[in-house]
Amino acid sequence: MDIKVDRRVRRTKKLLLHGLTKLMMEKSINKISVTELTELADVNRSTFYLYYKDIYDMVEQIETEIIDEFQIELKKLYLTENVNDNLLAFFIFVFEFVRNNSDLCKILLGKDCDYSFLNKFTKIILDSQPPINHKMNGIGSQYFMSFLISGCIGAIQQWIEEDMKVPPKDIAVFVIDLITNGVNSLLVNYKVK
Repeated sequence: MDIKVDRRVRRTKKLLLHGLTKLMMEKSINKISVTELTELADVNRSTFYLYYKDIYDMVEQIETEIIDEFQIELKKLYLTENVNDNLLAFFIFVFEFVRNNSDLCKILLGKDCDYSFLNKFTKIILDSQPPINHKMNGIGSQYFMSFLISGCIGAIQQWIEEDMKVPPKDIAVFVIDLITNGVNSLLVNYKVK
């Protein structure tokens, strides 16, 4: 019986999530009503209120779930890969995670993103200590990783904006090339004028 209930709950939440994602691609969150969402998802309003207080609560719970999932998958990556020696594996993981959760990431990391989610996502990446070999002193050491991660987030946002047409490995290689060789190498390697 519990399995049926769990399956039903997951199905209902998935319908609501799909509906919310669709609506958030069309309009801002403050213009979405519970009635509109439940009609689109074909879910009873009272069922919605079993799980969420309002639309903002739903978004907050979704953000928490995706952040938790990202952290769990990142820990698995560190257990299975020698990430400290493999910057490519780290960045492929990040881009594949975004692609595998593309509907949510388009909303949560896209151009009209929720900055609290963006800050949490950035903090997790920073706290994971990406395998970027840097030895700087003074002011550089304070800002280097923040600068790099912010640039990577910008690349993710641009990639999302372009419907993730570039494969995760290719965008990861591009980001690593930028990190390790700087802008001058990109001007030569990517024929930027």
